[in-house]
Amino acid sequence: MDERGAMDIPIKLVIALAVGAISMGVLTQFVNTSERMMWRDLRVLLSYRGGGSLQVSVFDGETGEPLNGATVEVRYPGGVKMHTLGSSSSSYTFSLPRSGIPYLASVRVTHPGYLPWEGQVAIE
Repeated sequence: MDERGAMDIPIKLVIALAVGAISMGVLTQFVNTSERMMWRDLRVLLSYRGGGSLQVSVFDGETGEPLNGATVEVRYPGGVKMHTLGSSSSSYTFSLPRSGIPYLASVRVTHPGYLPWEGQVAIE
């Protein structure tokens, strides 16, 4: 202490304490976030039933449990069809055009918290 009663604290110590406090504040924002930020895998089954009927079923890749709420997009020559599965459904059947010539349809499935899934299926 000096004669005025004030403490003589080195400026480097004050700066180090301030930086440490800010760093702790930033780090606490990331505590327990690893579980929330982990992406999971989807398992998707495509079932072409002929006549342009394509059924897409979506499951959790790890547990195998049916997964509702996924968005399914089917792209084919000349168009795109999209459907979001409801809260009680894990599959949807698309009616795709028949051209008389086989073609490939691309399927993309997305769901929050899951890695997007993409695949193709031949349509006759």
